[in-house]
Amino acid sequence: MIQRALDAGLPFAWFAADEEFGQNPGLRAFLEERGIPYVMAIPENTGLTGPDGNKQTIEEAARKVRPHDWQRRACGIGSKGFRVYDWALLNTGQPGHQYMIRRSIDDGELAYYHCHNPRGEGFGELVRAAGMRWPIEESFEAAKGEAGLDNYQVRRYDAWYRHITLAMLALAFLAVMRHKSKKGARHLWTTRTT
Repeated sequence: MIQRALDAGLPFAWFAADEEFGQNPGLRAFLEERGIPYVMAIPENTGLTGPDGNKQTIEEAARKVRPHDWQRRACGIGSKGFRVYDWALLNTGQPGHQYMIRRSIDDGELAYYHCHNPRGEGFGELVRAAGMRWPIEESFEAAKGEAGLDNYQVRRYDAWYRHITLAMLALAFLAVMRHKSKKGARHLWTTRTT
């Protein structure tokens, strides 16, 4: 799918993904060969090499982050307001590669990210890219609940692709209709109160 998007000339700034894709070395190599920046979640046992050449897991590296190295930043807005976390950035010995750690301000839970940042974007942009995944996941959850995205029993890719496309189209239609309905209700209320 990524290659088709590239072939079609579709512009995109970042590739974001969860742990399942973040630990896929073939996918990372594919993106890196094409110069596509990414921010992908990775598991805590992911090995990394620091700028000093020492090998450790991302979890071990996180324990060494000093208190003043954390920065509180929002990575987007959700249904309950801004998604605010503490973030730390780790540089590696490999040019264009960094690791990010996200810490929950509620319970201290950590999440880890591998960043391919060939353009040298700033820390705020990396945090923003990490947060791009949530609205997409929310859209998929909405499509499952409202448009039957997860109600398929197909075995072939083309049938799956058609089903997914129609479900997402149905969700887009519902979103437009919901927006028009709210807009119409505001107009009606304004007309009646004047």
